Amino acid sequence: MQIIEVKNQLVSIIALIDDENKILIGKRPVGKVFENLWEFPGGKVKKNETVEQALIRETKEEINIDLSKNCIAPLVFSTYENENVNIIILLFISRKWYLEPICKFHTELRWVKANNLNNYNMPPANKFLVTSLQDLLL
Repeated sequence: MQIIEVKNQLVSIIALIDDENKILIGKRPVGKVFENLWEFPGGKVKKNETVEQALIRETKEEINIDLSKNCIAPLVFSTYENENVNIIILLFISRKWYLEPICKFHTELRWVKANNLNNYNMPPANKFLVTSLQDLLL
């Protein structure tokens, strides 16, 4: 019997919520996994990095905002298995950040009401995350 080693990969993402209770999502570029699907900003946690540090780094790289560790709160997590990698997605929320989000990675950014999130095609693991966000905001 062959034993297949499954690795865990932490992914830290954020739902930025503006004054109108709209949430920022970005459209993934062509050529990337889940191309043209919509997602929350964030990304993989690197070795020796906390989930908060990864979130702060990734949001700066992807949408050019500055987040403070004191202004983010964990909301929920979801898991997804992909080619012997167990992906654990941690969703944080924030109502406070610095600088206006701009596209540095995504092809498009949109502010969307929570009840409209289901109208956007997202990666499979995001379905539960969207439901949790809707429960919080609706």
